[in-house]
Amino acid sequence: MKVLLVGINSKYIHPAMGIIQLAANTTWPVTLREFTIKDDPQRIAKEISDFHADVVGISVYIWNATLVKTILSQLSQQLTIVVGGPEASYRPAEYFAFSNVDYLVKDEGEQAFHYLLNYLNGLMPLDEVPNLYYRGEEIKFTFNALPDITTIKHDYSLMGNLKHRYLYLESSRGCPYACSYCLASLEKKVRFFPLSQIKKEILWAFHIKTPTVKFLDRTFNCDSQRMIEILSFIQEHDTKQTVFQFEVVADILNEETVRFLKQLRPGLVRFEIGIQSANETTMEAISRKQNFSQIQTIVQQLKPTITIHLDLIAGLPYEDKPSFINTFNQTLLMFPDELQLGILKALAGTKIVAEKALHAYVFNPLPPYDVLENKYLTRKDLAEIKLVEEGLNRYYNSHRFPKTLDYLLKDCQLNPYQLFLTLGTYLSLHPECRLQIKDLAKAFYKAITTKNQDYFLFLLKQDYLDNAKLKPPLWWDYELTKSQTKAVLDLFKQQYPQLSKQNLMHNSRLITWSNKETNHYYLVLYQPKQSYTLNKKD
Repeated sequence: MKVLLVGINSKYIHPAMGIIQLAANTTWPVTLREFTIKDDPQRIAKEISDFHADVVGISVYIWNATLVKTILSQLSQQLTIVVGGPEASYRPAEYFAFSNVDYLVKDEGEQAFHYLLNYLNGLMPLDEVPNLYYRGEEIKFTFNALPDITTIKHDYSLMGNLKHRYLYLESSRGCPYACSYCLASLEKKVRFFPLSQIKKEILWAFHIKTPTVKFLDRTFNCDSQRMIEILSFIQEHDTKQTVFQFEVVADILNEETVRFLKQLRPGLVRFEIGIQSANETTMEAISRKQNFSQIQTIVQQLKPTITIHLDLIAGLPYEDKPSFINTFNQTLLMFPDELQLGILKALAGTKIVAEKALHAYVFNPLPPYDVLENKYLTRKDLAEIKLVEEGLNRYYNSHRFPKTLDYLLKDCQLNPYQLFLTLGTYLSLHPECRLQIKDLAKAFYKAITTKNQDYFLFLLKQDYLDNAKLKPPLWWDYELTKSQTKAVLDLFKQQYPQLSKQNLMHNSRLITWSNKETNHYYLVLYQPKQSYTLNKKD
C-alpha cells in the first residue's frame, strides 16, 4: 500500500509538523510531500495524482484551508483520502462535502492514523480506531482518545535541512487555561513529555546548528521548576548559534524564575507573551484572568536578556475602539522587540463562536474567518485597526527605524495608535512605498509632522544609513559641498585616528544637523561597518 502525506505550509521556513508526526509514529512506509500556500493548487493536485498512492493524507490548517479545498476538488474518487489537522477537526461537514474524502482524523492523529492504516490493511476493526470520522450511511465518529504521551515519538530527521527552517520541539501538550477564542482551551489537561527525551532533542538541535528552535507548548511556564530545568540545560549546552522560543504567561512568572531568566545570555531565549487586552472586563469575558501591571513590570525586568514578542487581539468582547486604543498604547509603550496585532478569528469548536450571538459577531465565512464587526467595533473601526497593523509591521516590527521611533514615542510622546494609523493610512494610499526602505523612509517623513522636523529627518537618515549593509544611494540632496565634506572627514580622522582617509572618502556616508551654534555630524563607514559621531561648534 502506497501512502502519501501532504503538508502545505504558510512559508517554507515552517515545517509541516502534522504529517511529520504521523510519519514518525507509524510502522507503515509513508512518503512526505511539502508545499507552501504560494504553490499552484493544480500543480499540487497533479503531483499527488502522479504519485499513484493508495492513501493520501492532507493536513488542514486555517492558512491552507481554501487551497486544500481547491485541491480536493481536483483529486480522483479512486483515492482513499484522509484529512486531519485543527481546521478539519471541528468542521467535518465541510470536508465530507467532498465525495472523495473518506476519513477525517480529529485532534491528535499519531495513534489514530497508524490504527487507520492497520484497518485499511485488514489488521484491526474500524471501530477500534480513535478520533475518526468516517462514511457510513451517514458520517459517523468512533470515539475520542488521548494517547499516552510517553508513547509518542519525534523524528526530526524527517524535517530535512533545518539551516533555513524552524525546528519545532514540544515538551508538553494541552493548556491549563480556557481562553474562549482558542482551540487549546478544548484540551485542558496538560501532558508532559519525558524530560530525558526533551534534553536529547535539545542536544540534537545544538548538534545540527539549527538557528531557531520553537517550542510548541501552549504555556511553557505552567510548571516553573520544569521550565527552569529545561532552560538550565539549554544554558549549559549553549553554542551561541541557536535561539529558543517559548510561549509563556508573564504574570505567573515567580521571583525565582525571573532571577534565573535575568542571568541568561542575551539573545538565547525569546518569549511570546499573549496579552490580548488590557481591559479587565474583556479578559474576564474570554475566561482569562491576568494582572496587566504585573506583566508590565516583568517585561521591563526581562528585556535586558529575553527577546520579547507581545500579542494583541482586536475584536474581543467588550473591547470598543477607545478601549482597544488604550490596550494598544499601553502595550506598545512596553517597547517589546515585536508587537503582533491580530484580528479575532472564528475557530470552530471554541466558546467565542458558540456565544457569537451574545456579542453580535459577524465573521467572514471564508478562512481565516476574521471578525468583520461586533457590538463594540464597527467594520470601519476594524478597517482602521488593520491600517494600524500595517504601519506597525512596516515600521516597528521591521526594526528598520529604531532611532526615529524612539524619538517620536519617547521624546515627542506621540500617541502610538495615532502614529501607526497615520503611517498605515499613508501606505494604503501609496502602496508603491511599502517595500523598499528608501521608499518607507520618504513616506515616513511625508506622513509625520513634529515640532522639530529637521531633527526628525536627521534621525530618519541615520536609521536609513544604519540599515544598509553596503554604501546606499541617497534619497535626499547632498547637504555639504565637496570641500565642506573633505573638511569634516578630516575632523573625523583627527578624532578617530584609526580611520583611513581613503576609506572615509570612498566607503562612507555623512549627514549633518545644526542645532543653535553646534553642527552635529553622523558618519557610517561600510567597510568595515561602523558608525561615528562628531559635534562641532561654529
